[in-house]
Amino acid sequence: MSFYDKPSNVDKYIEMCKDYDGSNIYDVLQRYLNKGKSVLELGTGPGFDISFLSKHYQVTGSDFSEEFLSRCIKKFPKINFLNINASNININEKFNCIYSNKVLHHLTESELSSSLLAQTKILSPNGIIAHSFWLGEEDQMMEGLLFSYYRKEHLIALISDQYEILTTMSYQEFEKDDSLFIIAKVKSTT
Repeated sequence: MSFYDKPSNVDKYIEMCKDYDGSNIYDVLQRYLNKGKSVLELGTGPGFDISFLSKHYQVTGSDFSEEFLSRCIKKFPKINFLNINASNININEKFNCIYSNKVLHHLTESELSSSLLAQTKILSPNGIIAHSFWLGEEDQMMEGLLFSYYRKEHLIALISDQYEILTTMSYQEFEKDDSLFIIAKVKSTT
């Protein structure tokens, strides 16, 4: 059983994040993604971001946690949800944007590279990724969960293997500049 499949852990996470405000990253996203476009949210969790996304975009939610999925399906019955492991995405749909907010930090660097490559295959032409990450020096394990931290330059270099960086925004979630939001589009193959 994964950490987020245990109802009490999901309850603790929801309580910890109850004052979450993603308006800073939503503002940046809206500059690069027109209203009405299709969005796959990787790691919907309790649905904090999907509330905003569904008002502006054709959104599909996803999570690897059955507990999060079952709660979101009840809370957002008009939204389609998929069970997706972000490290090896394997679906046949195409999206204008793949979005995640502090989700991909649960992947190792190798898994992140695999995920980014898999994302190229489900993006429509001119599609973008929009992901936020923790910035820092050392990975941590907390209650069996991996938290990968990156230096900004390293993360940009990693993403730049497959994508052209359109914009980045450093911001504070807990401490000054502890987070990075990146929007990028797949590099042209021609």
